[in-house]
Amino acid sequence: MQRPKPFLLITGFLGAGKTTLLRRSLHELNARNIKADVILNDISNADIDVATLDPSLLSSVSPLAAGCACCESLEELVQLCRTASSGKGDLLIAELNGTADPLVLLETFTLLENRLSFFPRYQVCVIDARYWGKRDEFQILERRQLETAGFFYISHKNKVQQTHLKILKKSIKSASKNSQEINLDKLVGMLQEDVSESKNKAMEEIASLNSNLKNSSTRSHLDDTAHKLSHRFTGCQFPLPDKVDSQRMGKLMDSLPNWVLRAKALVNIVDKPEYRWLYEKVGTELIQNPIPTYELPNAPSSLMCIGPKLAPGKIRSLIGSEFGVTKR
Repeated sequence: MQRPKPFLLITGFLGAGKTTLLRRSLHELNARNIKADVILNDISNADIDVATLDPSLLSSVSPLAAGCACCESLEELVQLCRTASSGKGDLLIAELNGTADPLVLLETFTLLENRLSFFPRYQVCVIDARYWGKRDEFQILERRQLETAGFFYISHKNKVQQTHLKILKKSIKSASKNSQEINLDKLVGMLQEDVSESKNKAMEEIASLNSNLKNSSTRSHLDDTAHKLSHRFTGCQFPLPDKVDSQRMGKLMDSLPNWVLRAKALVNIVDKPEYRWLYEKVGTELIQNPIPTYELPNAPSSLMCIGPKLAPGKIRSLIGSEFGVTKR
């Protein structure tokens, strides 16, 4: 009988810090001689985030481009999980894109648990300390991402006051009483322990780790408000010049309208030719330090934008103002 592997699902709203948590987890697991198979889901081009992962720290990585992976790409996601269950990795880590509703995916794992050899299953929701409770109409979707999680991880703590942080934690606990806060050390230690456990682990212990899932897996939510909101987001990709000036690239990212809730640009920088670079923006905040990428050396330079009501013509106009006309 195939030995079950631990499974970690990382959820959270756009730009909360899911991929950052993934990178840090892979680094810490590798230091413990543990390698993971990774599935990285993004709404438009998952290859961009995949390229920011150091391949030496993981067993395999599979990109999955889909808005709501639990709907149009559920079959593909399940197949990737089945492949990982028999792969060389010690565990599987899947990161859902920031607009996805994780509930149906968790229900699917419950229904197919005899065919998907992953135990125990954990979900960690990444909460951005700066923006929790400030998502306007999409707040219900962010709450869903938390309500289905057994654990929550608060990112960007250093950017808020301690009084705000205390209020934030009370709000999170009020939204999901069964979720527990976790930090990186505890998360990695928990996964390390599970990787080391014998294949004869009692099913009663597994059930106790999934109590939050069991409470939510008996209903279908495909037609509820939170799930419908996850389908309101769209993604558009725009070509950029082969090589760009770093200052002009930063100016373009900073000029994107507020209705672009998430933006990523993969580019070659004229004065930094040793890598390709990933620029990111979350809402109105431009992430100051571009991230070097490890792969995709031949992928064309491009800008990806995500939001509920994109206006591609406006974004093309901004690109044209900064760099001139580019091909569609």
